[in-house]
Amino acid sequence: MTDHLAGLGSLGFTYRIRRLADRLSDAGRRFYEALDVPLEPNWHALLLYIDRRGTASVTEAATALRVSHPAIIEMAKRMEAKGVITTATDPQDGRRRVLALSAAGHEQLPEFKRLWGVIAEELDAVIETTAGGDALSCIGAIEALFDEKELDARVLHRLEREQGSDRPRRRPTPADIRSATGDDREAVLHIARELVRAADTYAYDPGIDDDELWRYWNPIDPGDGFVAVLDGAVVGTFVIRPNNPGPGAHVANASYAVRADVRGIGLGRQMGEASLKLATELGYSAMQFNAVVSTNTAAVRLWRSLGFRIVGTVPDGFRRPDGGTVSYHVMYRALR
Repeated sequence: MTDHLAGLGSLGFTYRIRRLADRLSDAGRRFYEALDVPLEPNWHALLLYIDRRGTASVTEAATALRVSHPAIIEMAKRMEAKGVITTATDPQDGRRRVLALSAAGHEQLPEFKRLWGVIAEELDAVIETTAGGDALSCIGAIEALFDEKELDARVLHRLEREQGSDRPRRRPTPADIRSATGDDREAVLHIARELVRAADTYAYDPGIDDDELWRYWNPIDPGDGFVAVLDGAVVGTFVIRPNNPGPGAHVANASYAVRADVRGIGLGRQMGEASLKLATELGYSAMQFNAVVSTNTAAVRLWRSLGFRIVGTVPDGFRRPDGGTVSYHVMYRALR
């Protein structure tokens, strides 16, 4: 039977997420009923939060779970009716409702946690089998992007751009791609220092010195450094090196950087395409990127368009400047 929602592509995304959530909730309800456990689906998040905090107000719980106050209030009413929590008015603030585990809730919590552990193990197995363990990282990356700009703002911004699309678009001037030389040092360091300061795509030591940074982008051996030149100025740089020594030296690794003031005109794609050709000429049989930060969506989209695929994801492997952590991807494509 044809799945109409699957045929809608991205337009079916919300429906499919909701459908999957409803399906999991129904399964959870049947599971609890079969074991005669006084729980409902999705209670675990609130119960574990209360257990960690000792007590929690409705506002605190709503903020932590990122759901509405009415949703927490309704959930708390049902949980109190089942006898697993208690609710009380804060003696210091009559407007504040405080949630806490009941005596029965404390007694039953170890068994609840055991059951939740079994559920998590089975979900992990399904995710690993069907999505290579990447589904949760993808959800986190989507949520992080919507934290930066919600979908409505993104769509309105796209419409504004398209309304101006009748103006002739300037095709980016093809860059001159050549091997880096010692004369390029200052220009390459300027571009690399922008990455060090931003600290959102490359895992550089903030204290890295100029000599080490220059050797990264222009290695003597093994590896080859290149620059992209527009109007006589170095505006981009990339390096091709063996991903591993010895038995792994046939797979290339590459890094890329574009000067901040000229991003968005297609230089990344030009360097990417050039690097694939150069890596093939240098004798490599494949190329692998070891750490493409998941929130660097422009890079992920570019590399996918150039034939790379995500072959693994490290959850929480990259710490952002704000202290939060995001996943990073290992991406790969064959060259021959």
